[in-house]
Amino acid sequence: MLQWLANLFRAGDRAHRLRRAPEQTAAPAPDTPPPFLRRETMIDRDQQVAAYLLGVDTPGALRAHDWQAATRKFFDDVLIDHFASGRLSGLLGKRVAFLPLSAASLNHPRLAQLPRDNLVIEFSPAPGADLAADTVLRDLRALDQAGFALACGEDLETRGLAEALNLARFISFPHVSALSPPDLLARCHALAQRYPDRLLVAHDIDSVELHQACRRLGMHLFQGRFLTQRELSPSNRIAPYRLFVVQLLNGVRQQVDFPELARIAWRDPALAYRLLRFVNSAAFGLRVKIDDLKRAMTYLGRDELYRWLTLLMFSSREPGHLDDALRENALVRARLAERLGEGRLMPKECEEAFIVGILSVLDALLGVPMADALAQLTLPAQVTEALLHGEGKYAPYLKLAIACEGGDQAEIEALARACGMDAETVNLRHIEALTWAMRFSEALRESAPAS
Repeated sequence: MLQWLANLFRAGDRAHRLRRAPEQTAAPAPDTPPPFLRRETMIDRDQQVAAYLLGVDTPGALRAHDWQAATRKFFDDVLIDHFASGRLSGLLGKRVAFLPLSAASLNHPRLAQLPRDNLVIEFSPAPGADLAADTVLRDLRALDQAGFALACGEDLETRGLAEALNLARFISFPHVSALSPPDLLARCHALAQRYPDRLLVAHDIDSVELHQACRRLGMHLFQGRFLTQRELSPSNRIAPYRLFVVQLLNGVRQQVDFPELARIAWRDPALAYRLLRFVNSAAFGLRVKIDDLKRAMTYLGRDELYRWLTLLMFSSREPGHLDDALRENALVRARLAERLGEGRLMPKECEEAFIVGILSVLDALLGVPMADALAQLTLPAQVTEALLHGEGKYAPYLKLAIACEGGDQAEIEALARACGMDAETVNLRHIEALTWAMRFSEALRESAPAS
């Protein structure tokens, strides 16, 4: 189960050039920039990552043009091509992908090539979109009969498309943060009565408080910036077990000898146990079990030990805590920043770009301002500069990785250009980073001690 775990820390994954299928893709409207893949995390009621909303979207500057529909269909074509060619469909594992499509793409010929097991086609058009109700319903019925799970916007009921909600497995609230609490409550109750077997999806949650409210209202999947932008408090204290991890991280950076590092780790037996369990996992293929923590640390080496310890910062002692979801998001961000830097940074610098990505959510993890969080750690100046001021050699790669988590196309394009990359390169590395992070998260859960 853990055969790949050790290698996942190393820079091993080779990039393979993936062929495009231009004959299957509609021509873009004039001056349409190439689309970049964006990814938004969705968690379930147990606060675990359950799905990803994957899409490419029209840049804001293009939305007022007469040929917006043609541009949107082109972007849909590119997204469908990612799935049909196997670039995305094979990476999901137990998770689900939500694939948002416009009305013009609901009858796309390549949809027949897409998987059914873990793919949801989401149809939640903007309020002002011009919809041909009969055509849309015909296409949605065809998708349902073909075995696709559907997610439909809750407002379709009032737009002449109530039947769409009967066909849907999920009912989506595209912008819950724009609804007043009484309106949201009334709408959830009404939908639960009329469609009792449907799962409710809350998009655009902007605070932990709103997330908690949506859970109490019976919603099932949750997406929004609340995951990485939590409320901060200078008075928050770091949990004791995390303080031991911080001490170990600083010790590794300061070249403290392994016997002393082992003594620090044994102050928290659960931490020491996890380190020993990791080293003795099948990933390393040891013939003889290592029971001595000092020997285990020596076997790992300082660089790999440092990476492992940064991930242990996310190990919550509270079941069902958001930290696991935050960790997976940080893993994708870190791996993507590392991969984006390859060929432009030295190998050691790519490793530091990975650390920058992991630590970029440290303020949300600890609930304190980033300056206070970083004050606990001994870090290279360039790492601190990127995290605290958004400057230095690692900052462009971190900014681009963050933008891929839902930023608009114009922002991603500008940041990619600053890094000297095109859409194909960024998309390929984004998919590789997502694949790596999901596999690693599964392996990390397997290495955790039973509760």
